[in-house]
Amino acid sequence: MNIPKQFIKPFPSYEDVFYDNLEQYKKHFLPICSINLQCIEPEWDEWLHIVSAKEIHEGCVGEFTQPFHTNFTKEDTLGFDVIDGKYRFEADWQYFEIEQDSSDILEKSYALNEKDYQIRKEFFQRNQKIYPYSSFGEAFTSIEALEQELIGKQTSGWGLDYPKVNGILDDIRFMTEEGQELLEDCVSEDEAFDYTNLLYVPKDEDGHQFTYIGFATGYYFQAYGAGRIYLFFNKELRKAVICFEYT
Repeated sequence: MNIPKQFIKPFPSYEDVFYDNLEQYKKHFLPICSINLQCIEPEWDEWLHIVSAKEIHEGCVGEFTQPFHTNFTKEDTLGFDVIDGKYRFEADWQYFEIEQDSSDILEKSYALNEKDYQIRKEFFQRNQKIYPYSSFGEAFTSIEALEQELIGKQTSGWGLDYPKVNGILDDIRFMTEEGQELLEDCVSEDEAFDYTNLLYVPKDEDGHQFTYIGFATGYYFQAYGAGRIYLFFNKELRKAVICFEYT
């Protein structure tokens, strides 16, 4: 399905996604896609963003930093305040393990995820398509190597299946086949995520689930990536929550 291009922005800049303290956001996050909610509700003229974390390598993001968790920022769950269409991370930066223990493993994982992301971004800018395969935990060395890898996979018979929403998102508000699968055998939308591997689904203090916006395949954008990156939103609280799922 195609949504008008003005509503979906692949690989947005950090300046367009994050509210302040850009160096910290550049250190920890990878901007995947910006979504104008008018593509869901015409009266919702505001931007949200699907972002990933450079910390992903093994285990959960935030697994060892529980003292810095919040209601919406915990294992594999990132909460943001939405201010003028941009994100402000709601938790202390100590939530990220590398801020407390800058180990060789973490440093390498951050570097591999950053390198792979930048090459994949350049591939998209050059070809107007993403590279739709996993890197299996190894970053590509150059855009040319990535292009040769794609040719090699196609020559050897690999399938080619791009995400259904503008070639970058797998679902928006249950509109695609992947989104409809979430609703199978569910009485209500709230039940849809009971059958996923998500550790947490964001809810307000009254137990009402945040509005599900959509998801992307995380490993299409970095060396180590989640199977799915879900985006949820609460308009009243002005909170966006990113949830990582591994399949």
